[in-house]
Amino acid sequence: MHKISRFSLAFASALLSATLLGACGDDNATTPFSNTSATSSSSEQPIDLGQSSSSEVTTTSSDSQQSQQSSSSENAPEQSSSSETLLPPPLSSSSATPSDPNCVETPVATVSVDSVGLADIGDAFKSVRCNEKAVFIIRHAERDMNDDSKSAPITYWENEPDSVGGQPSDGVRQARAVGKKLISPEEFVFTHTPYLRTEQTCQNIAIGRGQQSFQHDTVSIYTISWFKKDKDLFKAYEDSSGNFRTLVSAWAYDKQYADAFYDLQEKSIEIVQNDFAPSYASMKNKYRMVCTHDDFVLPFTVFASNGTVNYRFHDPASRNWPNFLTGVAIIIDDKNQIRYIPFKGLGRGIE
Repeated sequence: MHKISRFSLAFASALLSATLLGACGDDNATTPFSNTSATSSSSEQPIDLGQSSSSEVTTTSSDSQQSQQSSSSENAPEQSSSSETLLPPPLSSSSATPSDPNCVETPVATVSVDSVGLADIGDAFKSVRCNEKAVFIIRHAERDMNDDSKSAPITYWENEPDSVGGQPSDGVRQARAVGKKLISPEEFVFTHTPYLRTEQTCQNIAIGRGQQSFQHDTVSIYTISWFKKDKDLFKAYEDSSGNFRTLVSAWAYDKQYADAFYDLQEKSIEIVQNDFAPSYASMKNKYRMVCTHDDFVLPFTVFASNGTVNYRFHDPASRNWPNFLTGVAIIIDDKNQIRYIPFKGLGRGIE
């Protein structure tokens, strides 16, 4: 039987910084993906998680109390909750990173995508130029599929090989493999939802990068709740359709059940302009990672790709759903022009 080791925020200083096998890519390059807009317009040994190590990750958080409440779905609490941070702290232009005087602007690199429409996260990362900053919106790593509560951790298969079929065998290894694709001199800052699995995903990506600090905060809005207009009607449609995934996919692609949701484009542009990439100057760090859920990744990817990424779960001919560690890179330059790159962190981007 598999053994799952559960660990919480307190394990940060006890995690080993062992290197995991990288995810094995399955890209067959197709057409390059580009979507540009302006903000104004819209053989390693299994890791013993219980042992200490001389290599530690220092944890700092603006919301150190993690909720241990149970939930019946991946959905985070509605925005009306008063016990959690609902909006991120405002970004100040006074903390803007000055332009690099040695930066010479280069053409945007062509990034190849697979048959689903996804680039590899490593390629997306490499495409970020010296005059650009990037926010990576990413689904959490693998969790126990029998536990979708807020306290459910990402998996760690202690007695399993590091990889199975070319893929990292569990959530810890998955997240660290993604981190190994994101190594650079600049440190990432991290944001996650009030779910243990998203925090652990962010933390293990940091470890995979070899990053010694884990600067992070907690924000509740990065789930389907951001897009819900009428939660009672949403629940009624969910009950009638019999499948949450069908409901979200049909709305995002074909505008079915639209009266339960806000307009996808308007709400996506709003969260980009107000939070993810308000302006190049106001974004303090060059890189930010937002660890979230599939129910946010799917609609935001539909917006970012103009519907070209195939996550059409409601289509019987497709039934695609975003895999763990898929997402979208939001890349903004010093002229406040934005481009989006939907990506996969693992070799396979769909479930």
